[in-house]
Amino acid sequence: MLRTEIAGRVAVVTLDRPERLNALSWELMNRLRKEFESLGARADVGAIVLTGAGRAFSAGADLRDFAASEDLPAEVAHHLAATMAPLAEVVQALPLPLVAAVNGPCAGGAVGLALLADVVIAARSAYFLLPQVVPLGGVPDLGATWVLGRVVGRARAMGMSLTGERVPAERAERWGMIWRCVDDAELRDQALATARGLAAAPAAVVATRALLDAGFAATLRHQLDFEARHQSARFADPAVAAVVERFAAAGDRPGTRR
Repeated sequence: MLRTEIAGRVAVVTLDRPERLNALSWELMNRLRKEFESLGARADVGAIVLTGAGRAFSAGADLRDFAASEDLPAEVAHHLAATMAPLAEVVQALPLPLVAAVNGPCAGGAVGLALLADVVIAARSAYFLLPQVVPLGGVPDLGATWVLGRVVGRARAMGMSLTGERVPAERAERWGMIWRCVDDAELRDQALATARGLAAAPAAVVATRALLDAGFAATLRHQLDFEARHQSARFADPAVAAVVERFAAAGDRPGTRR
């Protein structure tokens, strides 16, 4: 149901129900939350990659869980509070960078799960789909209503949610929904390379995530103060100070060499 491999300082977490297109059962979501919590506490892991086994990232919630319920409204209310919300909150507050490698269809709650990652890279054959409104008659969940409008704007978020239309990976990249769309054969290598880079400075990545998320609701003055607190904390780290001194001594700036 869930598989984790450690490659250097990167943990690759794979949703492993290919026969169900990695559908998110209640059990799988609980296991995934516990796995993220466990990895976040490990000193030998600096970043996480989340992907799916087989031809899909995830088909979203496993409707067999719903069909087995004797009291569907109570069942849904319970698991939204006890399963989905805790998973989304753990992902959003991970103490490590998270890269989502979307290797195929990403539907329903899996859209929220993927977009809560720090960096989203999708295979060219992948697509994003929110079928909760049409045809299911529900609403998007697992954080999709919080994150989608932030990354693509209200008009596109509403259109995608209300029509249930597929958004191919290339369009998702143009919209700014994801960081990059790559050829299918390159997805794993690109995701691992990105995660390895983030693993070099995980605390700075997490601080940047907090700043960017807070910026949507903050005034400029508040955000400047928030930046100052985070920047001071980062430069108190001897490793960061050493990097700054090295670049200063070389008369260079990161990323400017040809």
